[in-house]
Amino acid sequence: MRNVRIFHLDAFAERLFAGNPAAVCLMDAWLPVPVMQAIAAENRLSETAFLVPEDPGGFGTGDGAAAGPFHLRWFTPTTEMPMCGHATLAAAHVVLSRLAPEAPAVVFRTRGGLLHVARDPEADDRLCLSLPRERLTGIEPRPALLRAITAALGGVAPAAVLEGRHDWYVLVEDPAEVEAIRPDAAAIAALPPRAVAVASLADGASLADGADYVCRFFAPKLGVPEDPVTGIVHAGLAPLFADMLARDRLDGLQLSPRRGRVTVMPRPDHVVLTGRVVEYSEGRLALNRLDVERTTAAALAVGRLPLTLAAGAGLRARG
Repeated sequence: MRNVRIFHLDAFAERLFAGNPAAVCLMDAWLPVPVMQAIAAENRLSETAFLVPEDPGGFGTGDGAAAGPFHLRWFTPTTEMPMCGHATLAAAHVVLSRLAPEAPAVVFRTRGGLLHVARDPEADDRLCLSLPRERLTGIEPRPALLRAITAALGGVAPAAVLEGRHDWYVLVEDPAEVEAIRPDAAAIAALPPRAVAVASLADGASLADGADYVCRFFAPKLGVPEDPVTGIVHAGLAPLFADMLARDRLDGLQLSPRRGRVTVMPRPDHVVLTGRVVEYSEGRLALNRLDVERTTAAALAVGRLPLTLAAGAGLRARG
């Protein structure tokens, strides 16, 4: 039986059953990629994070400074992600509450580079996550594409369209339009970008509950029709709105059905996102050697795993 502890947590949440739920799998060594993808699909959450210590001897607690480093990967129900905010915050909560309760921070090695999460010096129940700044550039869609965006968003017309590294950011004039969107998932998936964020300055709107801006994020291509709270989206929107408002600290509210509030502080090359994590459950995966072998072999049989990767993917994984 593989020793895999699993936690379910709500990130960027003011209470349980709010914010963005994530699963965090705590392991002593990597599982094969098809198995991690299958676990994420079984969890059916926006992201499942997989956490392995860099020290093969176990989970270290640091030397009084930052804990780690830990290796961290994220999977949606269908895809491995290059970057994820909310599941990183959730993984940091697991490390700082279970493995390194005296450490002030934790460091993760990821496909997107080193990520740091620190305890908030202003509130002991909040964590501060530093993400790379998502730089946005304006684009001018042709009329046919503009009509397609409007239709995909249920008739909400863009005031501007911006492009990030992977996603589009659609700005609208009225924050009420953000809440009113009835997305067409198939139409959004047919658009060129990986996913689409929609946002507006709040301008005192009551639906924003005091936040400076509101947003939503739709990613059906990634198996996530609507993400409840999306760190990378705020890493793109906050610098944009901070420039508009001449502020260096903003509150963003993601208007998904679960709602999620993020305090954001843009910096020249990164963005600090602050939020709470609320634990929901803790347990262990009932995963044995045969499960690992069969899942990996099945992925190889249908061509989902290259032969070069399969050679070291855990077909002889320890039980």
